[in-house]
Amino acid sequence: MNFAKTGLVILFISLLLITWGYGYYDMLSLLPKGAHLWRQADCMAMTQNYHQFHLPFFQPEIYNLESAHGKVAGEFPIFYFIAAKFSNVVFTLRLLHTICLLLGFIGIYFIALYFLQRRFLALVACWLLSTSPLLLFYGNNFLSDVPALSFAFIGWAFFLYAQKQENYGLYLIAFLSFAFSGLLKASECLNFILVFLFLIRFKKLSLKTVLLFGFAVFPIAWYAYAKQYNLENHDRYYFLSISPIWKLSFYDIGLAIWRIVISNGKNFFWPPTSILLVASLTLVIKHRKHLDADLRWLFYASGGMTLLYLLLFYQKMIGHEYYYIPFLIFILVSIITILKTYNRYHAENIFSHALLCLFLIPNFIFCKNYIAEKLTYSNYNGYLPSVEMQAFLNQHGVSESKTILSLPDDSPNITLYLLKRKGYTAYNNYIAVAQQRQADYILLGNISSTMKNNLQPFLSDSIAAFNGYILYRGKK
Repeated sequence: MNFAKTGLVILFISLLLITWGYGYYDMLSLLPKGAHLWRQADCMAMTQNYHQFHLPFFQPEIYNLESAHGKVAGEFPIFYFIAAKFSNVVFTLRLLHTICLLLGFIGIYFIALYFLQRRFLALVACWLLSTSPLLLFYGNNFLSDVPALSFAFIGWAFFLYAQKQENYGLYLIAFLSFAFSGLLKASECLNFILVFLFLIRFKKLSLKTVLLFGFAVFPIAWYAYAKQYNLENHDRYYFLSISPIWKLSFYDIGLAIWRIVISNGKNFFWPPTSILLVASLTLVIKHRKHLDADLRWLFYASGGMTLLYLLLFYQKMIGHEYYYIPFLIFILVSIITILKTYNRYHAENIFSHALLCLFLIPNFIFCKNYIAEKLTYSNYNGYLPSVEMQAFLNQHGVSESKTILSLPDDSPNITLYLLKRKGYTAYNNYIAVAQQRQADYILLGNISSTMKNNLQPFLSDSIAAFNGYILYRGKK
């Protein structure tokens, strides 16, 4: 790996410049915002609950009281728990995820270097992936998908060099990385299968390496615990199970294809780049015999594993483009195969290298603009309470120990997180909540006439109004 020291320095400097160009450092203190605000708020709700209520690690909670006391568990909440130990929770969590992203790029670099044996081309692979809006928008977001992918990349980097050098220490780090990746996102556990098949294919499977698959027990144990934890607390929100294609209608299957290829296709890359990559791959496949055996095998195997993941989680693809993030492993391998073929014909062509670098510029511009666009997008802008609402609630006796029915929010946690109060939203059966006086207070924004009519019998005791919201007493 000494061969790559210069490349690492260049990579580090370029990544700092790239993230600065994308506005990463301005975003570090940014509250959940933009696309998939719902899911972002869920992550921050769990993090803030750790911070606000000093919860034990194995008893995570969110603000929505659909489950008993808001107790729910999903992905392994280690970064949520760590961020909760600091005063600025938002800044810390974004920073932790940004660090994970940068570490992931180091993994990408060494994977590319392993196959390409050229620092310049390994850097090109990193730079091209750094223009993916899918990777960079969620890279410093609150979701755990990119950190999980980053540790998968790290695991593959160590694994490739471990099997080449027959170094058990590197194997150990690789499998620990895969296990941690699987803890952060269950879908990343598929890397264990891919690694197992690799070892069999190239006759590298031994008793020592077999024993290392025991690290898979960590994600298995966590998700078993999370499932039981949710059952005990009557949670219906975190579904820790697959959503396979065979449970969908033909309409939903077609809708997912449309979303992935057409509607959300530009999440991967600048559209001309995506077209060029697909076209280039057809040529690479035609001349695949020129590829190294391990790269050729990994290309087909990672493609097959991506297809398996797609079939198992197909339903999630309809409305959640962050479920595309695991595709990036196959995309990286595809980029490497293209660059391997490129190197065969343009190894010493400085003019071609310059054109390759120039081609990256419109990709960076597209990614920057698309990230800015995704930050402005929201279905909830019409009723998001301001931070000042917390002071308003305190002023009228609504302490953090009180519960709120917040409407018209149809997400479990968005407004409750912004208010830092536990309670209910339109996600719950809000009429039953009001009838049974389950909430101490009712906070209404710009609700529909239907919702207002349903709630009218319970809105006789108003307290105050602020910024278009009206506060009512929920319990007599």
